[in-house]
This record gives sequence, C-alpha cells and structure tokens, in this order.
Amino acid sequence: MSSVTEVPQCWSDFSDVITAGIDRVILFGPPGTGKTYAGLNEGNVTAGSFRLVCTEDMTAADVTGCWMPAGNDGWQWLEGAAIKAWRGNGQVGGRLVIDEIDKASGDVLSLLLAMTDSVESAEWEHPSTGEKVKPLEGFSVIMTTNLENMEDLPEALKDRFPVALRINTPHPGALLSISPDLRGPAAGLADAEPERRFSIRTFQAFDNLRSSLGEERAAKIIFGQRSQDILDALKVDRLGV
Repeated sequence: MSSVTEVPQCWSDFSDVITAGIDRVILFGPPGTGKTYAGLNEGNVTAGSFRLVCTEDMTAADVTGCWMPAGNDGWQWLEGAAIKAWRGNGQVGGRLVIDEIDKASGDVLSLLLAMTDSVESAEWEHPSTGEKVKPLEGFSVIMTTNLENMEDLPEALKDRFPVALRINTPHPGALLSISPDLRGPAAGLADAEPERRFSIRTFQAFDNLRSSLGEERAAKIIFGQRSQDILDALKVDRLGV
C-alpha cells in the first residue's frame, strides 16, 4: 500500500517562501488541493486569517465593509475581510486569503489591488469616523485560483504578487482527512488529465460513503463511469504494485 510521507515539492516551496518572509503569494492549479487551507493556516497566522471568495456579484462591501441595520441603535459599520486583516490583532497585521481571484469583477479587482498594496502605500479612510486605516506590519496576502496558466491573470495582479506557485498535489494536511489507502490515489489523480482528475473533496465523500454503502456502490455513486478505474487503482495500490 502506498503512503504519502514526503512533503511534495510545491508545498515545500510554499513553506520556504512563507518562512522567508514573502507576504504576497499566488497559489494556482487544480481545484481541491488545499490551497485555501494552506493560505489560512501556513506560517504565522496568530493575528488571524480572513477569507474572501470572489464571485461576479462580489462588491466592495465584502472587501472593506458596509452599513448594516443594528436594531434600535440605527445603523453600524461592519468592516470587510480586508480591513479586518489589516487590523489583525491590533498589534500585528493578519492574513487575507482571496480565493478564485480570476472570478472578481473589474471594479472589485481594482479595489483588491489597492488593498493588497505594500504596507507603506496602502490606506483606507473610514466612511463614518474619517479614521485613516493602514495595514499593520505583518499583514500578508495569499491569493488562489484554479487557473492552470498564470498568463490568464492581469499583469497588474502578477506584478503585485511576484511569487506564484503551481500546486499540483493535495496538501499533506488535507490528505490526512482521508483513510490511508486513499491517499496515494488521491495524490496521483489531483493533477491528472481533466477527464481523469478527482479532487481531495471527491475522495473525502467516497471515504465517508463507502463505510455505509460498501466500496463498489460508493464508487459508482461518486465516480460514475470512472468507478471501475478507481477500484482497480485501489486494488493495485493495496498490493504495492
């Protein structure tokens, strides 16, 4: 039976980059490999991690904040993820994780570029108090995208984030969420050809379902026409071939 014990090169590179103090990184590649998990948890995140998921309908409210009704107290300003990350714990800036950056609209992308500028250059004015807010030292940003080619991202974004790492295998922490016999196949199929590719989430669902329905039926439900291929791969893996 195969086991996944060594840290894959892409994740080793990410750890080294974060440890070296690089605070602007893009993680790109196949979905379901733990890019978001790593962004939220890798490195020093003691000041907090704050997540944004980009969609075409996303607005500035998600990034910087908006007014919300506060019952009998009228209205209150609720800060968005970027400002929360700027403030961190009040002493050190936090981590902003921006998922699926390629899905952001033009206006939101422009705002995100401003919010992810250097600590020396970035500034935001509170609409109620007029407070000038700047990111605290230690503020970092991890952007993720499922794009396979970094050339599809805007030049201004790539310039802000000079370190871009292609993640082609599940994060070791994510692999620990499934049974040992599934870890080898899950790692091998995460970056296969699109028609043969299955994410770690798919294997998590299969792992849960097979405990009650049995392996063959669970495979048919989860993997469809590819079910026999997956079952054969598991048999081979268990034999250590």
